[in-house]
Amino acid sequence: MIVREITDVDPSLVEQIVALEQDAFGIGGMNHWFLVPFIRHGRVFIVCRGDEVVGVCEYMLDFRCPDQAYLFGFTVKSCWRRRGVGERLLRESCSILKQEGIKLIALTVHPENTGARRLYEKLGFVQTGFHKDEYGPGEDRLEYVLELENPKEKML
Repeated sequence: MIVREITDVDPSLVEQIVALEQDAFGIGGMNHWFLVPFIRHGRVFIVCRGDEVVGVCEYMLDFRCPDQAYLFGFTVKSCWRRRGVGERLLRESCSILKQEGIKLIALTVHPENTGARRLYEKLGFVQTGFHKDEYGPGEDRLEYVLELENPKEKML
């Protein structure tokens, strides 16, 4: 499996990523209108098996704190979950961001997404907040952060 950043808009990759996101998140998943700007102006990393995209994560810069990034989206195809794919994708993408001066990564996750929460915590993310109805009634989110410069960090 190969982890790489997408820097050019490749229609085949865009279709695969959108399908993967929509399958995982439905209406909340990445679509064409958002993915293309993320590729051009944000950071999009994928993990592939051959020509198949099996995982994706998208980051945006926090303009209020330019040494911080926000993990906007992260998913792995359901048949590839719990096999180390997501862990590898997050480790490698965070390592690249750290090398480029990012000191903190933040994200939000649904409180009932125990698989994702377990992975984030394994990699050293710490829960720092709770946002009730973040995306509408019943769409609560937990906030997590990972300090990339922390000497006690587990991840890197």
